[in-house]
Amino acid sequence: MLARVIGRLLGIGLALALVVGAFLAADPAFALDAAESALARARDFERSMMRWRLGIVVGAFVLAGIPIWLPRLRRSRPFETARIVLLLLLGIAALASYYDFFRPKPGVGFKDTDVFHYYMGSKYFSEVGYFDLYHCTVMALVESGEESRFDLPEVRDQRSLKIHTPQSALAAARECRTRFSDERWKTFSSDIAWFGERFRSLQWQIVLYDHGYNPSPVWNAIGGALTSRIELPSGGFAGLIRADRVLIMLALLLVVWSFGLEVAALAAIVWGTGQHWAYSWIGDSLLRNLWLFGSIAGLCFLKKNKVTLAATFLTLSSLLRIFPAIFIAGFALGEGFRVARGSDLRERAIPFAISAALAGMILLGFGALASDWGASAFLEFVDKISVFSDQRSLNKIGLSSLIWRSVMVGSGHLVSNAEGHAILTSYSPVWLPFVVRGGQLLVVLPALWWFWKAASRLQSWEGSALGFALIPLLSDPANYYFCFVVCGALLAIGRPRLQLALLGAAGSWIVNALVFYRVPEEYLGAGVIAVVLSGIYLFALSREQPA
Repeated sequence: MLARVIGRLLGIGLALALVVGAFLAADPAFALDAAESALARARDFERSMMRWRLGIVVGAFVLAGIPIWLPRLRRSRPFETARIVLLLLLGIAALASYYDFFRPKPGVGFKDTDVFHYYMGSKYFSEVGYFDLYHCTVMALVESGEESRFDLPEVRDQRSLKIHTPQSALAAARECRTRFSDERWKTFSSDIAWFGERFRSLQWQIVLYDHGYNPSPVWNAIGGALTSRIELPSGGFAGLIRADRVLIMLALLLVVWSFGLEVAALAAIVWGTGQHWAYSWIGDSLLRNLWLFGSIAGLCFLKKNKVTLAATFLTLSSLLRIFPAIFIAGFALGEGFRVARGSDLRERAIPFAISAALAGMILLGFGALASDWGASAFLEFVDKISVFSDQRSLNKIGLSSLIWRSVMVGSGHLVSNAEGHAILTSYSPVWLPFVVRGGQLLVVLPALWWFWKAASRLQSWEGSALGFALIPLLSDPANYYFCFVVCGALLAIGRPRLQLALLGAAGSWIVNALVFYRVPEEYLGAGVIAVVLSGIYLFALSREQPA
């Protein structure tokens, strides 16, 4: 009885920690000091936080391994209660560590560049689309005289991802004004000025050198519905950039409801200590974790056999970020095996398919009608993603990037300069794409076979969740999307060896980053860890006896 009360109290504490994270962290002021000394202090601060997170992961690893190393203790109820209590405490610590224990970094505020892209890109999508936010920004800066505070920066052309000189960018920017009504241009210029007050010249260079505004038309419709009604500055805006914290809180509460406190604690530890989706990458961006919430919610509802809700949330997640569609494919494969063994299609497969189709039609229609672009917004999105996916960005850590990066680092064409910045020399032999695709195929074929075997043995929701292991093998996500590995925590229930594998990957990413901090080798090592983790899950579950 006492153990049950303690467990419930700690579960409430887990939720309260997230609430605190949602509302009591540093004030959402943007970074005002971009001097090198401030950036150096920020790096030192970040490395110290990484060591704290590593300690949390190591503690969780030991607790997860005890049932394997000392199986007799597992049968002791008081000991097992104490173990779960400690895991919950580590989960709370991990969540607090994600927000740097609610201390602002020196010289670094909220993720200001992301907020700029997602706020301005969605609010003015009818005028700027996917390709012209940067040029229109330059025009607004010039008209307002804002650029007099600094040299006009170089600008990345979103259609080719090549760099425009300030002069050529300004020539292209003059067309932007004709797309705005006088009232909309005045509002756009006012919003640019608001960001300009918080940016120094270095930050404008970082913003306009980035890869632009890339979310799907469905995200754009959701985001635009909010940003068009929330002005700068306002209390609503401050709440909007904290909304991701609430989404993570709700996702973990759904895990508690579906899987229990132990799995929720493991998920909190993995998410809170995540090196590649850390606060410095996407902390307090604008609804960047909506897709993750949709994925976790969908899997939780599948576990509870609520297929209509599961289909709705998994469809939402897939239309927000595309790659979560693997969760739907995993469920469909698992259901196919169940039907082949005599299950009724009407039990889960047909309700899921109908709900997914309805949700898809509603969301796609919303995405098409939310802006003046109509259905052509989806064509623009395809063009944008096609251009972006062809680029070998240094922070991608999927399998194909791992092979490409291995060749580039090994041949000396991807190096670091004295400041630690990556330098990519021109090097593109005709055989390189064949090596990348050939190497990817050698890994993907056995992985797909293991996935097929696992789906035939597991419950349908488990086959769906296992789709997370295919994401880094079949696609090439940027590092900050790797929070999908939290889905591995859902599969680790009753499987302590998988818990060790998941925590081992989380800790290895941190160690790898401490040794190779923001240099090409960091992402090379991160890719190896991601592929090994996927292989462990797929191989282990393909050998599991059918339930």
